[in-house]
Amino acid sequence: MSRKRNNGQAGSARITDPSSTGAAAVTESGGQKLLRRTFRDPVLIGLLGLTAALAVWGVLRTSADPEDGSLLTMFLLWGTPTIPAAWSVVRVLWSEEAREAFLIALARTLLVPIAAAVPPAVAATITVHVPAIQRRIVATQNEYGWRTFFAEQDGSPLLQSAVLMPLVGMICAMLLGLVLSIVVVLPILVWLKPIGTAESNMLLTETEADRAAATSSIRLIAVVLIMALAVPALIVFGKRQARASTWWEAFANAPRVFREPEYFYGDLLWALGVAAIPLGIGLALLIRRMQRPDIEKRAQHGVNARADQERWERRQGGGASPRTRRSRPGKTSR
Repeated sequence: MSRKRNNGQAGSARITDPSSTGAAAVTESGGQKLLRRTFRDPVLIGLLGLTAALAVWGVLRTSADPEDGSLLTMFLLWGTPTIPAAWSVVRVLWSEEAREAFLIALARTLLVPIAAAVPPAVAATITVHVPAIQRRIVATQNEYGWRTFFAEQDGSPLLQSAVLMPLVGMICAMLLGLVLSIVVVLPILVWLKPIGTAESNMLLTETEADRAAATSSIRLIAVVLIMALAVPALIVFGKRQARASTWWEAFANAPRVFREPEYFYGDLLWALGVAAIPLGIGLALLIRRMQRPDIEKRAQHGVNARADQERWERRQGGGASPRTRRSRPGKTSR
């Protein structure tokens, strides 16, 4: 009997072992999972190595020509972190589930540029301090210590290669990652996989009506986010190039772009940017009215709008069934 009891205990132990192993696997935090899935990508690792090689090439180019301020040399010295950042952001389209892809893209917009700025900075710093390169840089400066890159008057080569280069590269990579996330990744997701993308925004997708509302609202959200980037760019760039000094003058000059486009294209861009502001506000109000947020899930994450949170708290206080969360915003469940 004792042998049977022992065998039974061993059997129960064997049964519980898989669950304990699964529990240990589940304990991996979301941040650890994100880092693992991001930086264990072989292509990304290869691109990080490529940034180092390109930075060495950039140093060699500028050391040979003190007046080389070409876009290629600027990119080699400052812009190479954008390559792995762009790859890591766009890769979510086929490597991640739709409900997580956009959020992962935004997270990688911050994480990858930080890591991608290190290899080119280290490679450039080592190359700049090679004695032969140092002598060439010093010899090609003018009498005032000027040259396009690594000039003596701009500070020590160590400061420029180890601090300024990675800082500029990291900022450029973050900006590109943000633009790609909003202008490329999100539109593709909301068009091809709208339901999964809506779930990432914690919208209801349980009924056919929920899914229809979620599809429409998440696509409008993508439009509004693109406008949030485009409108300031249109206004700032258009104002700089415009002949007008005020926005209403820009509207008056805008039709003249069809006769003299080289003179009045800035006025047209400025006018378009200003005209898009009320359109964006109207779309935001339409989204607020159209979407059906999952207020239960949003309450768990603390991201409910104030009115939705108050409605959720009233339901909790009244002992409402969780199924009442499917009701549309603004309607009281009965």
